[in-house]
Amino acid sequence: MSITFFSLPKANIDPYDRIQSNSVWSWSQVPNSRIILFGDEVGVDDLCRESNSITRVTHVVRNQFGTPLLNDMFYNVTQIADTQWVAYVNADIIVPPHLLSVVEEVISQLPLPVVMVSRRWNIDLPTQLSKDRSDWMDKLIEDVGCNRVLYSTAGMDLFVFPKGFYDHMPPFSIGWPGAKYDNWLVWDAIRRGVPVIEITDSIHLFHQNHPVFKGEGQPEKMAEHRINLALLGGYGYCYDIRDTTHYTDHNGVVYPRQSGLPMGVKMKRRIQRMVDAIRFRGERG
Repeated sequence: MSITFFSLPKANIDPYDRIQSNSVWSWSQVPNSRIILFGDEVGVDDLCRESNSITRVTHVVRNQFGTPLLNDMFYNVTQIADTQWVAYVNADIIVPPHLLSVVEEVISQLPLPVVMVSRRWNIDLPTQLSKDRSDWMDKLIEDVGCNRVLYSTAGMDLFVFPKGFYDHMPPFSIGWPGAKYDNWLVWDAIRRGVPVIEITDSIHLFHQNHPVFKGEGQPEKMAEHRINLALLGGYGYCYDIRDTTHYTDHNGVVYPRQSGLPMGVKMKRRIQRMVDAIRFRGERG
C-alpha cells in the first residue's frame, strides 16, 4: 500500500522554514509515500529537496483576494497522484512513520470508502528533527514528554481518504479566520453515509507551535470568512471530531461511537441551521 500527502506550504522563511522542513521530511519517512506541494511561495524549492518523492505544482487557482482555493488542489491531486489513498495535511504537522500501518489496519476492518481524521498535539520544537536517526520519532516523543497539549475537537489537521472522494468540494479558501473546509470534509462524508474514523489515539500527530496570523480587522479576510461560512451552510454544519462515527484505540482497532452529540449541541445546530438558511440565502455555492 502507498499514500500521497499533499499540502500548501507558507513562504519557506523563518520560522516556517524549520517547521515545514520538519513536517515534509516526516511525511517522506512514511513507507511508500509520495508528496505533492502546491503553490509558488518563496522557498518551497528548498522544501522539495527533503525527498525525491516530492512533486511541486506551482499553479493554484485563487479567489478574488488572491487566496488559494482548496477545491482546485483536491481535484488536481486526483489527476496527479498515482496512489489509491491520499492525505491532506497542514504544512506544520509532523506525522509518525507508522501512519500507513494504521490506515491499513482501519481499512481492513470496515467496508470502503472511509475517511480518517486526527486531532493534533501542540508542541514547542525550536530545532530540527533528528533526521540522522532511524528512531527519530521515538526521540521526539521522549524529548517532548508531557510538554504537549491536545488541541480541541475543532482542530483537524490530517484527513486520509480515497483519491477522488472529495472532487466535488466547494471553492473554500485556505487560511484564517475560520476556513471551515475541515468542518465540511467531516459533514460531507457523514451526509453520504461514509464512516469517519478518528485515529488520534493510534498516532502521534504533532503540531509545531508558531505565530498565527488570524486576519482580524482586515476586510478581505472577514469577507473570505463569510464566503466560506456560506459555502458550508452556516455554523450549524460545523462538524468536528465529536461527529466522527468511529474511533481507534492505541492498537488501531476500530470501535463505533456509542454516544452521540449532547442534546444541547444538537438543538443549537438545528436552530443555527434555520437562522443561517435565511442569513446566507442566495450566497451558498
